[in-house]
Amino acid sequence: MKIVSVAQMRALEAAGFAAGISESALQQRAGQAVAEEVFRLWQPAKRVVVLVGHGNNGRDGAVAAEWLLRHGAPVDLIVAPRHAVKPEELARLQALGGSVISSEDNSAVGGALRGALIAVDALAGIGARGALREPLASLARQLNAARDAVHVLALDLPSGVDADSGDVPGDAVWADSTVTLGAVKQGLLRFPAAEHVGRLIPRDIGIPDSAQADLPYTLLDQPMLGSLVPPRPLNAHKYRFGRVLVLAGSDHFLGAPVLCSGAAARVGAGLITVAATRDVRRNVAAHLPEVTFAEDDVSASQGTQAARPLERYLTSHTSLVLGPGLGRGDAITAFVGEVLRLRPKEHQLVVDADGLFALSQLPDWPALLGPNAVLTPHSGELERLLGRELDPAEPIWMQVGALAQRWGCVLVAKGPFTCVAAPDGRVDVWPRANAALATGGTGDVLAGAIGGLLAQGLSAWDAARLGVGIHGLAAERVVHMRKWRTLLASDLFDELPAALADLKTPSPSGRGRG
Repeated sequence: MKIVSVAQMRALEAAGFAAGISESALQQRAGQAVAEEVFRLWQPAKRVVVLVGHGNNGRDGAVAAEWLLRHGAPVDLIVAPRHAVKPEELARLQALGGSVISSEDNSAVGGALRGALIAVDALAGIGARGALREPLASLARQLNAARDAVHVLALDLPSGVDADSGDVPGDAVWADSTVTLGAVKQGLLRFPAAEHVGRLIPRDIGIPDSAQADLPYTLLDQPMLGSLVPPRPLNAHKYRFGRVLVLAGSDHFLGAPVLCSGAAARVGAGLITVAATRDVRRNVAAHLPEVTFAEDDVSASQGTQAARPLERYLTSHTSLVLGPGLGRGDAITAFVGEVLRLRPKEHQLVVDADGLFALSQLPDWPALLGPNAVLTPHSGELERLLGRELDPAEPIWMQVGALAQRWGCVLVAKGPFTCVAAPDGRVDVWPRANAALATGGTGDVLAGAIGGLLAQGLSAWDAARLGVGIHGLAAERVVHMRKWRTLLASDLFDELPAALADLKTPSPSGRGRG
């Protein structure tokens, strides 16, 4: 599923028409897709309210209402002035048992919302600009007031948000879920609109794949992630799953290598080696008895001389995770530079946290990375590498593709909608923001997970995408299963392998769900 502007969505629709798909057929597919998601939430005898406005959004809502009626769900249609439903279509809906309520009848509107289990927002679509006008603004407020008892499902986007900019210039619907159709409208992944979206549910409506091939921004979804999970043959041994070398931690930051190493092990790497100071090694051993260690003390604060004894580990290990908790200073920058010079350029690499700070201090640092490098900066670290501020007018996923091309590496730009950019300019975006991840150490877990996937033979691009996905899914599992709203980074450990298993759960046909 691609991420598009309104203009690009119009072009995709036009491509569908040119391929012989009628506008009516697209509307039927869109309405049915929405109705199917409503039906997943529906309970027998419970009422569904569909609020119908003008344009294609309103027509899609009417199609959804008809599908629901034909499948046994009682439906009330609340129709706004200039709604998109023809008289004969309204008559057909009424003949199927639906009731039609004018938006001007406030008492009836309120009664319908109070009696409903689910309300579908089909008031305003992607072509709407500016604040909602009356009576749509009042309908949005009534719908929001009913949310304690009603699940609000937005059709394509919550009414009142801008599909391109993500602005919310006035009253807007607060949705519990949003079924976005054909492609994800970019405003749904921009704030403040993203706060209104709820759970984002992308649905295909039959736009030809050929029409979308050149669009650079793609949604990271579970079917895609499932295809990336590395195999685990029954006859394999630990060396088959690779060795990860972790250069992380210092006497001031003892926890970072625990989080990196634990994540690398949990995603299936065969062996983990930590090279660090004595105190760091003791702390890691206390938390993770499975981890092995370099024979000698390694202190990045000693500069290049601390890096040189690591050469044999750098050549014998499949992947390297470099940076979390190393600290900062000239000596540490020199240590990072020497490690990168000693490391075989074809080996897999993840640079995170203090490693990124050190990179930013090194001249011509992209030349040190090699073809299989993954950098995992948050926005501040990315700006430091770039040497200037990011453009605040554009979401980060619109900017990182060019940077990945320029630097010749895979970029994981961490944020509410973490994105992964390839050296060829492709960008994949994780669409499920989760504020529970906004806590110290979760980035270390992500770096370790990517390093562990690299060790198992995934490319830098695939390991970064799968790492971002299972990191997000693991966090969702923590907050959902434990009914928490916050978490600790180490809480992700148990859920990383569970997230991987979910992606590869066999179906009756023998194929994974992913």
